[in-house]
Amino acid sequence: MLRLENKTAIITGAGSGIGRGIAEEYAGEGANVVLSDINEEGAQETRAIIEEAGGTARCYGKIDVTDYDAMRKVRDQAVKEFGALDVMVNNAGIVVYDNILESRLDDWRKVIEVNLEAVYMGSKLAAEVMVEQNSGRIISISSIQSFMTTSQVGAYNAAKAGVVGLTKSMAVELAPYNILVNAIAPGAIKTGMSVAKDGTDETETEDFKENYLAKRRIPLGRAGVPRDIAGTALFLASDDCRYMTGQLLIVDGGYSLTL
Repeated sequence: MLRLENKTAIITGAGSGIGRGIAEEYAGEGANVVLSDINEEGAQETRAIIEEAGGTARCYGKIDVTDYDAMRKVRDQAVKEFGALDVMVNNAGIVVYDNILESRLDDWRKVIEVNLEAVYMGSKLAAEVMVEQNSGRIISISSIQSFMTTSQVGAYNAAKAGVVGLTKSMAVELAPYNILVNAIAPGAIKTGMSVAKDGTDETETEDFKENYLAKRRIPLGRAGVPRDIAGTALFLASDDCRYMTGQLLIVDGGYSLTL
C-alpha cells in the first residue's frame, strides 16, 4: 500500500534540491504534489520528472514564497482541485554569506523573510485548512546550523533556529486539531545550497573530503543527498508518524555527534 495514497501536499522550493527530492518521494508514494518555487522552470522540470514516473504533480506558475497572496492562491487551488490539504512542507530557503561587520540590513531581512517569515505564513495558510479537516502535517526544513555554526551565515542560522522555536509552539497550539508539526535539520547535503560564497561546492573540496569524509567527522563517510532528507519527510507525512510532534529530526550522517 502506498504510504501517501490520495494525500495532497504543498512543497515550497520544489524546483531543485531537497524540495525536488521530497516531491519525488511523496509522488512515488501516491501523493498529489503541488510544487511551489520562484524558479518556475525548475518546478516544471520537477513536475515533468514526476509525471514521467506516473505520479501526479501540479505547478501553478512562478511563486515567490514571500508573496502571501500568491501562496494563498496556491493553497486554495490545491484544495479546490484535490479536496484537501494533508501536508505542508516549508522547504524554500536562501543564504547570503557575510560577517556581522560587513553585512547589510537588506540582506538580513531578506534571509529572515524567506527562511523564517515564509515558514510562519505557509504554516498559517495550511493550518487554516487543516483545522477544518481536523488533521494534517506541517513539516519545516531547518538545519543543523540552528544549533551549531560556521561563520558568515548569521542571518541563516538565526532563521533556522527560529524555525525550530516556531515548530515547537505550533505543535502545542495545533495538537487539539490532530495536526502534527515537526522539523528536519539536514547536515551537509549536496544541493545548490552547498555552493559557497566563492562558487565552489563545499562537499567537493579537498578539505571536506579529507576532514569530513576520510577522517569520519561525518561518521557515515559521505555528504548527504536530497533523497536522504526526503525519506525522513516521508515518515513525518505518513501514518507511521502518529504520536510525535514538536520535534527536530537531525539528518546529518552523524556529523553533530563528533563535535
